[in-house]
Amino acid sequence: MLALRERSIYFIEMRKSDFYSRYKLSDKNLEEAGLKWADLVGISKDYESLHDTLDAVGRFVVDQMISSPVIHSINYRLKETDHLMEKIVRKRSEKKSRIITKENYRTEIKDLIGIRALHLFKEDWLNIHRYICDNWDLAEEPVAFVRYGDNERILNFYKRNNCQVREHKFGYRSVHYTLKTRPKNEDYLVEVQVRTLFEEAWGEIDHRVRYPYEMNNELLVRLSSILNRLAGDADELGSYMRFFKKKEKKRIAEHRRQLEEKNKLIAELYRQIESLEIGNLEKESINRNIADLLREEDREEEEYDYPWLDSFLDSELFKGIQGRIADYMKSEDFKPLEISEEDMKLLQKTQKELMSLMGPSPEKVEALLRQKGSFDMPNLIDFKESDIIEGAHESSS
Repeated sequence: MLALRERSIYFIEMRKSDFYSRYKLSDKNLEEAGLKWADLVGISKDYESLHDTLDAVGRFVVDQMISSPVIHSINYRLKETDHLMEKIVRKRSEKKSRIITKENYRTEIKDLIGIRALHLFKEDWLNIHRYICDNWDLAEEPVAFVRYGDNERILNFYKRNNCQVREHKFGYRSVHYTLKTRPKNEDYLVEVQVRTLFEEAWGEIDHRVRYPYEMNNELLVRLSSILNRLAGDADELGSYMRFFKKKEKKRIAEHRRQLEEKNKLIAELYRQIESLEIGNLEKESINRNIADLLREEDREEEEYDYPWLDSFLDSELFKGIQGRIADYMKSEDFKPLEISEEDMKLLQKTQKELMSLMGPSPEKVEALLRQKGSFDMPNLIDFKESDIIEGAHESSS
């Protein structure tokens, strides 16, 4: 009997030693947190006895949530026992007045059952958010973790949808929900984290490389920050691609609709013109004016409701894409045209003729041609400003 007790004490001490080594803790850390090793052992034993019940609760929630069409995939886990013990030490160290015991740890530690609902596009979050809020009891208000520097529109977007907004010190982006379920007349909490696939990838890499020993490694912190920024750019670029595709399809459909209406109207006008008792020259003039309508294009821009696009359009990635285009236009691969003196005279004559056709507003014409500088047009054709102004005045006269 004594040998069995000594063996039990030996294994307990071995587990304590491994735990301390893994999380860089000591008896002093537990004492400062107001804990004893026996307290953690008691909680760990109780927790391990609940594994089957907690697993059943978690799988039930997963089975219900997977039916949401905008959820791309779901990850599920029960918290490891050692992680639970470390978290209790950490929470007690951060706030001495916080009491966590074997009797209340199941409600104090809200992520014993952890689910991650992943989606492809940032804007898909709203549908998942509504699905969760409509179908589950929430123990508390959802929390949206954001990154320093996130656009104000993004913060307001979360606030309008009843989320607390908290800036995460490591740039972590995710929305957390605490669901309350009650199987067998006992409350169980389930933490659901909703994030994109790119956010999940960054979080997993950051956790595996830095946690728990390298949280303050300056180089790894910087590298992780860069990876986080790339993941954020990838999310925003994905949203931009989807937005652009949707906008383009809508533009084409609207253009076809307008074209059909315009063609019907023009056909009716032609019919009415033929019935008029006027000369052929007048009819031809009216017909030319109608033909001009066919060449008009709709230039209205569509408004969008993608709050993440604002930060993407201001991002270094988007500016880099623009910069690559500008660099190419300045490179040897984009060589200027060689124009002979005879061709130049012909171009100038053509320019003046174009001026006369563009309408009686020399200011607008001049402003339009001045924009050529942003595209390095002087490298292609070196128009003289006097020619521009002269042509504009000729058109007005």
